[in-house]
Amino acid sequence: MIMQTTGKSVYYQPQSYIVTVFPVMVFIFSLMVAMGCATILGAYHQPRWAGAPTVSEQKLSIQVREVRSFVAHPTSVTSVSFSPDGNSLLTTSSGGQMRLWDFQGTMTRSVQRDDSILWSGAFSPDGSLIVTGKQNGNAEISDRSGALVSVLKGHKDWVNQAQFSPKGDRVLTASSDGTARLWNLQGQVIATLKGHKGAVWSASFSPDGRYIATGGSDNTVRLWDAQGRLVNQFKGHSQWVRDVAFSPDSKTIGSASNDGSVRLWHLNGKSIVLQGHGDVVRRVRFSPDGQLVATTGQDGTIRLWQPTGREVAKINAHKDWTIGLSFSPDGRQLASSSADMTVKVWQLD
Repeated sequence: MIMQTTGKSVYYQPQSYIVTVFPVMVFIFSLMVAMGCATILGAYHQPRWAGAPTVSEQKLSIQVREVRSFVAHPTSVTSVSFSPDGNSLLTTSSGGQMRLWDFQGTMTRSVQRDDSILWSGAFSPDGSLIVTGKQNGNAEISDRSGALVSVLKGHKDWVNQAQFSPKGDRVLTASSDGTARLWNLQGQVIATLKGHKGAVWSASFSPDGRYIATGGSDNTVRLWDAQGRLVNQFKGHSQWVRDVAFSPDSKTIGSASNDGSVRLWHLNGKSIVLQGHGDVVRRVRFSPDGQLVATTGQDGTIRLWQPTGREVAKINAHKDWTIGLSFSPDGRQLASSSADMTVKVWQLD
């Protein structure tokens, strides 16, 4: 059973399925053995493709509480990210502001250089730098005081997403010009990833640094090596792929799509589908321990899933599109941002 929330709490608790079904399963199995038949009872369990993350089947209950809510910007909040130490939040907006917040929701820094929409913001692994992706076709690296460190110029259209590599020595950008690019911190292009037909909406490093995933308006997810060479192409979505993210073990890619679904891809191209959002899915994120997948959608909800594909919580989080999403480093909190101008922090118990 899944119980929904209007913004305060949600609780999922499995019922007495095992208690009621197990005797029946034992009886059926005994009967099949007596008849000389051999059938695997694994069919009663949630199907899982080879190589999927190992998930504890005992982790079937979760309680979600809203612990913080604040108006972060006077316009849509396009992204939200926890700092690596978990003590700060970074937000970006369609009004062009980048802001830092403490955990109480007090703004500690606000930076705006122009009116160009900031589509994304991300911390470096050590938390000392911030990279933003801008509608004007640039990505900018700043320090935490807001001082500009370097400008990454070269894309011919919007920079939809930007993030640091796991070592913090490179930046990856995704652009509506149909390419993703690898940069050094001085703003020099290391590699250009070409192949998508149309906008590249998202690009993500694998945590082990070996791979890059991209998603685009050609409905595909593409896998590249760290040097920018194409390794594989995954087809399954029927509309744009809005977001991609790797699992903590680097073995699974999550993709969020305009078709209302999320797919979890093994690197060999096999996938399972997470279906539930009633509209475009904007973000997909894995918890730090890999036991949960979180998604946001234009239906205003956040949904939590097990990597087996089972939905375990639905949160009616915001009054407008739910866009940004970030797990805290310890996995105990989840931050969301919205077109309703707010940021909310959720406690996961």
